[in-house]
Amino acid sequence: MRSESPDVTGVVLAGGDSRRFDAGDKALATLDGETFIERVLGELRASTAQPPIVAVRTETQRKQLHRTISPSWDGRFVLDDGSLTGPLAGLLSACETASTPWIFAVGCDMPLLDSRAIDEVCVRVPRDAERAPEAVVPVSQHGRREPLHAVYRRSAIVNCRRHLSNGDSFNALLTALDDVDYAVLDELPQLVRLSVTNVNTLSELERVATSVEGERSD
Repeated sequence: MRSESPDVTGVVLAGGDSRRFDAGDKALATLDGETFIERVLGELRASTAQPPIVAVRTETQRKQLHRTISPSWDGRFVLDDGSLTGPLAGLLSACETASTPWIFAVGCDMPLLDSRAIDEVCVRVPRDAERAPEAVVPVSQHGRREPLHAVYRRSAIVNCRRHLSNGDSFNALLTALDDVDYAVLDELPQLVRLSVTNVNTLSELERVATSVEGERSD
């Protein structure tokens, strides 16, 4: 795969209730003058040639995020699958809407997402479809998997639907998939390790903002 790949659709999972984020919807939090959703969509648009898909749980979320996004952007919205909960509900709906063989899934709370990091993960998918895994998922040296900075074969996600139940997490999805390439973060550039950063609390946002300001002043 390459930058602006026509074979990949970017998917943003934005249906969470932001319970730990005291300032409201994380997708609408700002860093360096941009909302998280704007930053995430901007990087996905830079890395893929297809209009990104944003999965939300409610019409209220859709309206709020739609007002935030520039009218010139070509993002699409889908509602979470009502038979599932959590991010899997959004992932399944997005996969049923997308037309590309691959999707790259991220969370709406990842303001340091980097299009170059997306490319570093996607490039691990062989062009030979018979040799390609069903997913490429970064994993840290401590074994922490990053399923929300990963590329998935769209048809494999749709086919896994029958194995998933209400309340299942990404761990259940990864177990249901037959062939997952776990890409060790230490073997990937540093930018991938930054790109997977997610923000759940105001204190985490403060740390990220301080880091961004420090890089600018260096």
